[in-house]
Amino acid sequence: MRIGINAYEANVTHRVGSNQYAYHILVQLEKLATQQDDVTVFLPSPPLSDLPKERFGWKYVVIGPAFLWSVWRLPLELYTHKLKGKSFDVFYSLGHYGPAYCPFPQVISIMDVAYLKFLEFFKKSDVWKLTHFTAHSVKHARHLIVISQHTKQDVEKYYGIASENITVAYPGYEQQVFIGQSNRVLQHLGIRKPYIVYVGTLQPRKNLVRLVKAFERFATKIKYKDVGLVIAGKIGWLADDIVKAVQNSIVKHRITMLGFVTDEQKLVLYKEAEASVLVGLYEGFGIPPLESLAQGTLPVVSETASLPEVVGEAGILVDPYAVEDIARGLEEALECTGREKTRRLHEAKKQLEIFTWERTGRIVLETLYKVGGRI
Repeated sequence: MRIGINAYEANVTHRVGSNQYAYHILVQLEKLATQQDDVTVFLPSPPLSDLPKERFGWKYVVIGPAFLWSVWRLPLELYTHKLKGKSFDVFYSLGHYGPAYCPFPQVISIMDVAYLKFLEFFKKSDVWKLTHFTAHSVKHARHLIVISQHTKQDVEKYYGIASENITVAYPGYEQQVFIGQSNRVLQHLGIRKPYIVYVGTLQPRKNLVRLVKAFERFATKIKYKDVGLVIAGKIGWLADDIVKAVQNSIVKHRITMLGFVTDEQKLVLYKEAEASVLVGLYEGFGIPPLESLAQGTLPVVSETASLPEVVGEAGILVDPYAVEDIARGLEEALECTGREKTRRLHEAKKQLEIFTWERTGRIVLETLYKVGGRI
């Protein structure tokens, strides 16, 4: 089958969220595509070194500039392909933005619809792009791939798409095992144990201001006087209130903001933490709790959106709007020992078996085959 792929989202450094999803899907599609498949991957810049290498049946087409790439440059290239008699059985975009014009059956991936539910958490310019470009892409797509059952329900509700035209392909998680000296990594980062860790971009939807307030309540208890809070992740949009909350905190000396961390550092942070925390107001999926469970560390997560779907019986659920309940969850995580912790980690194994990138890739490829008429 002839497959075209818009891999703009995958070809970036310091991948987070949707970039990680796009990258891992691309890697899996290269592994799983058969000898009879002819895959063309379109990029606005040369492929990074960790993207799959070109081979027979897998090639890259690099066309610039990147500015408004999905709006005019990629559509122009696809139009040119059609004029030359080249066609695709299916064209897949690894993100919300499909090409503005595509003469072939389209499939797009949607992470979430937070931009429709929480307008105040986005810059106005981003809301406009997300709203209009995504609506156009959804309207012209033959099929949608989403990352959770919750996102599927939201897409059905907000875009009126029939359930049979949406496929859930859960993300996977990093299954690496850190081999080395954890203490060396923590020392390099300036982190002292014990601590609770948050990993993710700093932006309003992540609810970090309430997390800081909850940590203040938690940290004032004598038995937790030595526990710190580590916030690892790059500063995103509208993050001033988060930075101020940390700077003005009564326990700011126990809060460490690391900025972006490497995959190795992230694994160590999870492995050595007393607990991880992700209490965002809305998550299309939530890979950090899975990565935490894989390292044997219990996550405290919001009881809303997709996060209960992700952690199952392994995680500790809290109301993300209630500072007191977040503080309660942090305390519960640190007090969870013995049989209860063993039970939760047993449940974690069940959850981790569900979320593998290979499984995700197979679901995506099967969907492309169906849309392209192969099965």
